[in-house]
Amino acid sequence: MGVFNNILSWGRQVIPVIIQSSSDGEGNNPLTPDGALRVQTVYSCVRIISEDVGTLPIHVKERVGNTREVRYDHPVARLLDAPNPYMSGIDFRRALVACLELHGNAYAHIAERDGKGYATRLEIIDPTTVTVSKGNGDIFYQFGTGEAVPSRDVIHFKGFTYDGIVGKSPISLLRESIENAANSKRFSKNLFKRDLKTSTVFSLDKKLNEKERKQLGDDLNKMLKRSKGVGTPIILEDGMKVSSITLSPEDAQFVQYSLMTTDEIAAGFRVPPHKVGDWTRGTYSNNTQANLEYFTDCIRPLLETMEAEFNRKLLLERERSTTYIDINFKGLIRASIKEQMELYAKMYSIGVYSSNDIRRMEDLPAYEGGDRYYAPVNMAEVTKDGLKIATNDGTKNNE
Repeated sequence: MGVFNNILSWGRQVIPVIIQSSSDGEGNNPLTPDGALRVQTVYSCVRIISEDVGTLPIHVKERVGNTREVRYDHPVARLLDAPNPYMSGIDFRRALVACLELHGNAYAHIAERDGKGYATRLEIIDPTTVTVSKGNGDIFYQFGTGEAVPSRDVIHFKGFTYDGIVGKSPISLLRESIENAANSKRFSKNLFKRDLKTSTVFSLDKKLNEKERKQLGDDLNKMLKRSKGVGTPIILEDGMKVSSITLSPEDAQFVQYSLMTTDEIAAGFRVPPHKVGDWTRGTYSNNTQANLEYFTDCIRPLLETMEAEFNRKLLLERERSTTYIDINFKGLIRASIKEQMELYAKMYSIGVYSSNDIRRMEDLPAYEGGDRYYAPVNMAEVTKDGLKIATNDGTKNNE
């Protein structure tokens, strides 16, 4: 376990960010986030979540009366599009979410601000170099051996947490399942490395003396080395017999065990098994339901966490009552084209969407006259006095 030695001595309680270590299934190296990525299910879960979240559109919006307007010219909008000179907004968010899913914490330092107080540059910080401390009514962050930075200058996304200050590493929490997956991979690798051959015992009906036993062993090793273990027959003499003592993949229930481990890791990341390659129980209907649960249980809480932190750290305090950052999740829950068209038609027919609203959602240009809203003529407003029916002159009469 690595513990940070640089403790700030300003009377603050120090809360170190620790990545717990353990065996990686190979028996010698600690299980680190980078090592865990070598397990296919971990890699798939982290990549799926980071790409799904990182590629969603993000906008700065302002409440104007009863409407919401996108502020493309807002300084924060420009920052989120290009947080620094060498990284796009999508790459920035993908990297932050990947750090969050592997380490339980993701940090971005607000390195520069303009004269009005808006952030103009964001730098991603390696979570393994960060020490978090609490005191003097604030949270402070130390990057390596640098100076302590107050919380207003650090964007901090936290995963599952006990105290609301630092997140727990999913890799350490899922350690046993990841180790089991690594062990399964090692078993499969070693089996194929031996060309699917098991450990072999050569036996004789008679007892060999030490010299004969050594001679027989040397002869067999020479034959195996010349043939490289493949293709060359071995001649056995004096009634010598061959038998296997290794547990076969079938006897070890290797496939079932691998699928169980895959499901455990995917459940830890709240990703449906079919998204990481396990289609054993997949059908169209339950996959559709699983995708919806993936959004509500995995993606939605993450988006709300990111929006809240961006609003708190990037917007000025005086504008937070009217301005907010919105991550558009509709692309993730978009249904099939047929279902999407049926939704548009329904919303248009009850006056929720106009033609131009639908065209904007499909990234098409608006046209003149397309901003009108329509409702069925056979519907009327219900009040405590009865129905109100619109007449041709625009007035309403009770029926």
